[in-house]
Amino acid sequence: MDSNLHSGVEESEIYWFYHRGFLLHRGYRLRPKFDPDFASTYQLLDKRARRECQTCYFRHTVMDAIRTSDGTKVLLKSVSTSLNPYEVEIAQLFSSPPHLGHPRNHCVPLLDLLQDPEDSDIQIMVMPLLVSFQEPLFDTVGELIACWRQIFEGIQYMHEHLVAHRDCTLNNILQDPTLLYLDGFHPVRAWMHPSFERFAQHITRTECWPRYYIIDFGLSRRYDPAQGLPMEYVIRGADKSPPEHLGAAYSVPCNPFPTDIYFLGNLLEEEFIFKGFPFDSQDKLRVFGPLRFFKPLIEDMTHQDPAMRPTIGEVIERFDKMTRKLSWWHLRRPGQRFDLLDRPAQLVRQIKNLFKRVPALESSLHPSDHSSAQPRNASVLYPNRDQVASVVHTWGFGLGNGNTPYCCQ
Repeated sequence: MDSNLHSGVEESEIYWFYHRGFLLHRGYRLRPKFDPDFASTYQLLDKRARRECQTCYFRHTVMDAIRTSDGTKVLLKSVSTSLNPYEVEIAQLFSSPPHLGHPRNHCVPLLDLLQDPEDSDIQIMVMPLLVSFQEPLFDTVGELIACWRQIFEGIQYMHEHLVAHRDCTLNNILQDPTLLYLDGFHPVRAWMHPSFERFAQHITRTECWPRYYIIDFGLSRRYDPAQGLPMEYVIRGADKSPPEHLGAAYSVPCNPFPTDIYFLGNLLEEEFIFKGFPFDSQDKLRVFGPLRFFKPLIEDMTHQDPAMRPTIGEVIERFDKMTRKLSWWHLRRPGQRFDLLDRPAQLVRQIKNLFKRVPALESSLHPSDHSSAQPRNASVLYPNRDQVASVVHTWGFGLGNGNTPYCCQ
């Protein structure tokens, strides 16, 4: 056992402890508890500092670090190329021109890629440090709409480029916290201050309109239209409830694109529409009033028959149509269920926003012209436009205005 190890380094963090020197050499510094000389001082820490040291990630494959060149906080993820052969490839695809910087591309950018010096099977992806898209609570319906419009847009962009995510669930949707938290946040527990001495201070999304990202391409696949309809054997991710993943259907190959639609609809339903107060099972049976307008769309997105679900393009068209009809006050209603003690404060915030003329929706939420946002390499990726138009429609990709797939307009 390494004499520098101490109880502040959890078993799940040992990989990162032994790679601290390599990472520092490549320009990424781990937290102080990973320093070789920290073991001697660990016993001198107070209770709060020890608690901070013992706070670790649920998954042993991820770790936060500081990029030494500019102090940027990043997330490191170790990837087994034998277990997840397409993860790095797909991350690189959407982090390279012409996708990099595209306004509709919400795949988390790959900042750097490191090869484990001791294991040829392991690569370390370097990405921005993001936080859960649900923290803090959505203050208004307008904030929730802005979030889901970006999520739908991001999945649509992936589908247009023939990539199915296959695990677009709760923990794989994050947001950029740069402007949201006033004085920083703890990398593992975002609701805590970096010092772990108090809760992190934050503003509302209405005041900063964060950007949302889709992460974790471990189950994702990119398909070739020349090979026909994509049919994949089921690999279950976080959400194991799709009908095509249950019972006898589990052993039958299925089209992964409609399953992505199910994942999104089920996430919206379980986390926002029907989710009640903790341990209050009766409340979970009631639709959350301000989000009732979502219910018909969600029912179609989670249809038992995958062939009957809307494409992601149709989801966006219906979503935009629904949200355009909402009144200015509806957009300022709570986006999630607040505790009774917090509701008056939410109301006061909205009255103040009205007087200050703060918009209830992000100004760019409903673009009037989709044509400028099309993939710029469409003619290179898809030389046979008629063939691809047919395949894309059959596969369940998003449609633009009329019946022409976005990728083929």
